[in-house]
Amino acid sequence: MAETYFSIELNENTRLGRSLRILLGVVCLVVTVWFLISIRGTAASVTTAWIAMAFLLLFGLWLIGSGLGFTERYIRVGDERIVLRQDFYSTPVIFTPASLRAVEFRPLVIDFLTDEKKVRLKLGTYYPGRTASIMEAVEDFCKRHGIEIKGDNMSSSETES
Repeated sequence: MAETYFSIELNENTRLGRSLRILLGVVCLVVTVWFLISIRGTAASVTTAWIAMAFLLLFGLWLIGSGLGFTERYIRVGDERIVLRQDFYSTPVIFTPASLRAVEFRPLVIDFLTDEKKVRLKLGTYYPGRTASIMEAVEDFCKRHGIEIKGDNMSSSETES
């Protein structure tokens, strides 16, 4: 089985959307530099103008980072590991069969239980088809590696019998 990638973003991340975010971010940075040069040393150089430029600079950097995928939230289910990045500001959490003690399924929530901690993935109701696919992929991973499954997730093969 190849690694399966699922986006857990609230919106779809299309190539056009990412390109527009990068373009708008570059425009924000250019405008910020232009304002810095044009108001420096003039009467318009007040604290509020500098705060506005700092905001515009940070917003431009955020847009570029978002367009390049640095803030993307996802889950990847592969043959030998599950990679979960649910917060843009933290590094991805990697679960291997050796590190996972159990996985608990609840409505719209998956709890990954390790020896050290419990990591909760809240899936939400925005994309129910994607939620079901994520739960099935994680459940298949657990079955292949003999990881304990708790909760009320039932795959389609179990519900038919």
